[in-house]
Amino acid sequence: KLAVFDGKKAIRGGIPFVFPQFGPWNFGPQHGFGRVVRWTLERSPERLPSGDIEAVFSLMDNEITRSMWNYPFRITYRLILREKELHFHIGVYNPSKDMTFSFNLLLHTYLKVPDVRRCQITGLHGCTFIDKTRDGAIYQEGRDAVTINEWTDRIYQHTPQEHIITNVVSGRKMRLQKYNFPDTVVWNPWMEKARECQDFGDDEYPNMICVEAGHVSTPVILLPGTAFEASQILQISAHGRRRCGTLSALLPVSRKA
Repeated sequence: KLAVFDGKKAIRGGIPFVFPQFGPWNFGPQHGFGRVVRWTLERSPERLPSGDIEAVFSLMDNEITRSMWNYPFRITYRLILREKELHFHIGVYNPSKDMTFSFNLLLHTYLKVPDVRRCQITGLHGCTFIDKTRDGAIYQEGRDAVTINEWTDRIYQHTPQEHIITNVVSGRKMRLQKYNFPDTVVWNPWMEKARECQDFGDDEYPNMICVEAGHVSTPVILLPGTAFEASQILQISAHGRRRCGTLSALLPVSRKA
């Protein structure tokens, strides 16, 4: 509700695009510039013969990005909306003839939930994780389903390609499928950290959870003339006879008038 649209920082909610840095960054804003700079709309939303809606965005190096990260690059970001699914296809290209660069990439997905304490996340059992709430100590997840009852900020490593998140929106299940994203970040600021965020309502933390597909525990190293591709699919399950579109399960981002 307190999201800021001044173009100076990332918009709270939705799916911020983390690139080329995950976490604090000496050369620019936290989590990089991908979620702050303006992207180009390559292809306006259009209905495909299948009935799906597709849009394509792109981002290239410019004076702003080179002032923080002096490399040529091009990113294409293709989104496809189906009745109960949202597809994300990302391509990062290094057009240089002689420069190699490395980067982090992550989709910082906010999900809307009725009560985060009733959510469960599958697919993390046995995975090691970096616990950022405990000075980066590394642990192994022993639970079959992860639940949230406190400030949580974990980077799960070498995670499987699918997670199920229960109790999204009004009791539905969300299936998160990912390709070429070896990490899964789970985050909720809980009470104290929410109060520290000026653009995060003090009472909003019980109604959100971030489950984020990414490549962040180790960087992607991109050689000259090569590309990196990754993708994610969010699929919401039906709930009774009601029809449900995927976007209703994302924490909404509403512009202020």
